[in-house]
Amino acid sequence: MSLHIESTDEALEELKKQRTKTLAAAISVSFLGVALMGLLLYLVHIIAAIPEDPPMVAYATQEGDNPDIDTPEVTQTTQRPSSSSAAAQVKVIAAVASADVAVVNPDIDVEIPTEELSTGIDIGDGFGIGTGDGDGGGIPGIVSKRCDLNDRMKRITENGGTPQCEEAVVKSLRWLKKQQNGNGSWGDGQFKASMTGITLLAYLAHCETPLSEEFGENVLKGISFLVDLGMKNPVISEQPGLKEVCYDHAVATYALCEAYTFCKQMDIPSISNLERVVVKAVDRILDAQCPNGGWAYSYNNRINPNIDLSVTGWNVQALKAAEHGGIKPTKGEIRTALRKAAMYCRKNVMPDGKFSYKENGENPRSSLVGVGVLSLQMTGNGSDSAARKGLDWIKNNVKTLEWGKGSGTENVKSNLYMHYYCVQAAMNRGGDVWASYNKAFRDAVLGGQKPDGSFSNNDTGYAECLSGKSKNIYRQCLATLMLETYYRFLPGTGEGTKNS
Repeated sequence: MSLHIESTDEALEELKKQRTKTLAAAISVSFLGVALMGLLLYLVHIIAAIPEDPPMVAYATQEGDNPDIDTPEVTQTTQRPSSSSAAAQVKVIAAVASADVAVVNPDIDVEIPTEELSTGIDIGDGFGIGTGDGDGGGIPGIVSKRCDLNDRMKRITENGGTPQCEEAVVKSLRWLKKQQNGNGSWGDGQFKASMTGITLLAYLAHCETPLSEEFGENVLKGISFLVDLGMKNPVISEQPGLKEVCYDHAVATYALCEAYTFCKQMDIPSISNLERVVVKAVDRILDAQCPNGGWAYSYNNRINPNIDLSVTGWNVQALKAAEHGGIKPTKGEIRTALRKAAMYCRKNVMPDGKFSYKENGENPRSSLVGVGVLSLQMTGNGSDSAARKGLDWIKNNVKTLEWGKGSGTENVKSNLYMHYYCVQAAMNRGGDVWASYNKAFRDAVLGGQKPDGSFSNNDTGYAECLSGKSKNIYRQCLATLMLETYYRFLPGTGEGTKNS
């Protein structure tokens, strides 16, 4: 006997509804489970992606003699941030110490800042794109323009240079890299501060900063060496009582002001005590200015026979770099000091366009024409009759440059000190003055470079007190800075025509 239940139509319909409800519930539960799992994975991903604070380590140095400065390595590794762009990874110095010495701090990797971070370094009043009044050029309005190879090459060719100019600069910077001392300085003897300063200027002109891949460590060590001196001594010099400290301190201050500006404009974390030393150094220059507007040996600010245009030129450059960097001194106003300096420079011009070593025509020299003109341009007085006379002399007298021939400060063919200033003054003026001067110096400087990147031995002018190693550094940097003028400065328009 079999037992079964015969289904009715009503029962089948009810069963169908029940199955539908069960299936819908199952689907809902599955969907909710998937959603919860996705949310859990997302939270895990977010937590894992939160970056850890980079390791920050402060290194303090001992008091006393300056030890060799070695860039410390961070033992804890950090992961480079990913970037969808082609920007290279570079090193940033994190300054966290408060000791009264420069501290070489550990580095971490970040991306190269974009152009928007750079608002410009230009030489000051009336500089930038020239208007024909003689104040022309200046350091380019956007720092990153100098830092971009393609733009740098464009400026070189537009302003009358060649690709060989860029090649020569890079070879020179590599040669200088090999000459750096273990404590971060360059040169030997009494003037390591000024030799380190002028070397840093050559690196900074090529946009080599503490961020640079190839030269960043060298630049950082050089800056740290100068900051150490500035923290320990009343002036940036290893021998504060030296008569020529007015050169040592001025060149070093010039370099540190540019370094400070780069750090600020390119959003580079500042090096410990850099700003503090820069303010102190600028204060010293302002305090040392003489009543007639010039500067003297030993930074004696009384009227005396030691006030001269050569000393004044370097101090004007340092103040101009400080003004651009927004340095706020405590001993006076930079603009006031520059106005006084212009008054002094005007007293040194001669009827034929030469400038005298001391005011009122004492010891006129061809080698000081560029010093006088550039100083007037930097103080915003490039259209003065004194500056115009000097520019006319440059245009009419500097026709050829033969490397290594002749000697003495009056020899215009081999005096790199003279040409360092004249190149800048001519570029600032632009027009036919620059066109003629460019032809005179470009190939001569290129022809003086050896295969190893150094420049041939020749008279550099005003280097009598330098020893052999420092004299080589001095010559090297003057020649390099001349070749970097193509992109470090923008040409003026002369008489309304921009010549390249």
